[in-house]
Amino acid sequence: MRLRDLHESDFDEVAGLIHGALATWYRENLNSERFGEDASLFRAFPELYEGLDPGCAVVMEGEGRLAGVVFYHPRETHWGVGIVATHPDFAGRGVARRLMEEVIGRAGGMPLRLVSSAMNLDSFSLYTRLGFVPQRVYQDLVLRVPEGGLGVVVNDGFRVRRSEMADVERVVDFEMGLSGIRREKDFRHLIGNADGVWRMWIAEGEGGDLLGFLGAVMHPGVRMLGPGLAVDQSVAGRMLRGVLDAEFRGFDALWLVPADCAELVRECYGMGARNAELHLGSVRGSGAPMGGVVFPTFMPESG
Repeated sequence: MRLRDLHESDFDEVAGLIHGALATWYRENLNSERFGEDASLFRAFPELYEGLDPGCAVVMEGEGRLAGVVFYHPRETHWGVGIVATHPDFAGRGVARRLMEEVIGRAGGMPLRLVSSAMNLDSFSLYTRLGFVPQRVYQDLVLRVPEGGLGVVVNDGFRVRRSEMADVERVVDFEMGLSGIRREKDFRHLIGNADGVWRMWIAEGEGGDLLGFLGAVMHPGVRMLGPGLAVDQSVAGRMLRGVLDAEFRGFDALWLVPADCAELVRECYGMGARNAELHLGSVRGSGAPMGGVVFPTFMPESG
């Protein structure tokens, strides 16, 4: 088997590979059919990742087909590791480990960050053996937002609004100050929304000071909240409700919240959200602690 960079001609096969890896694992381990039968929707991953970070994906070939894929996101302060998938036919043959070792080598000593399933002990073992240290536990929450929305949000001293390109530097500096990571490229891409699927909102205090931001992806293949960050749980909850109400009416929404944020978790339950899975936020190297109320995401997994 050999490693090489991903090509656009691989997108359909990569979509099938990712779908097969996820669908098989969830079926065999959780008795769940949550990923359905339509692998074409998973083209969202190579298409949207390539739009954000061209050339930042590695595949492994074996026996005339793709055995695995990994996406990565080089940033100013760290590298983010995106989805890592192994074709079910190649399970147990070290494909994911070899792909991860390649990304670690390319990172050249930069800290790496990833979000991985806490329920998949095989991936947990792989990442911890490679030096990743879990820092935070996240609850995956799902909710079908009613067509009529989630109700009126009380004016509580700050407002939530759609972001503009003029907000980019403020958002970048806000995240750097609170969480110690910098990823200007992401916010320019998400707020610019050239793909037509990205959303980005910010929370501002009465004096105009930035209190938080929350993004979302609205693609037929993936609808999810994040990335996001807030100064406290009150702001996080207000911002979450506002973005769900504005963007997800009539749709299923998925988002991750820190399990240690009990107030926010209770608010999510109060809206009718239910748990779907648990994930871990892990860092390899001397990465900054994950400060603030963080909403990680699988699209893009850059922070």
